[in-house]
Amino acid sequence: MYKGFTGVVFLLLGGCSLHPYSKDELLNTGTTSPEYCLTQERAVVEERVQGYLNHCFHPQVTELNTGARLVNTIQLKVDRNAERSDMVLWAPTIYGSQFYMNLIVSEKNPACKTTMTAVASGWGFARNFPK
Repeated sequence: MYKGFTGVVFLLLGGCSLHPYSKDELLNTGTTSPEYCLTQERAVVEERVQGYLNHCFHPQVTELNTGARLVNTIQLKVDRNAERSDMVLWAPTIYGSQFYMNLIVSEKNPACKTTMTAVASGWGFARNFPK
């Protein structure tokens, strides 16, 4: 019984480190999407992607019947410059910041008006690539 309990505690604590602790680590170790070639202007794509991310991944507080709270603190950080826009989903935790997904919207491919690529930290976030 003690070994089983120790295994469960180890799995729960180990689950806290499943996601990268920096944007660079996410970009180097994450699952990369295909490059999407889009016909809309960059500003339109940025607005739609940001709207989707804000709708699906936003801070939430869930009240339980026991009076406890579950807090999901995923946040969206957007960095724009002349070449591209980076949209990063991340969350502060007691172990440090964890990074879940990075989307890059740019105009780097001359055959497309706008290109978009994404890097996710696991299948739970990578399954959103087609959306």
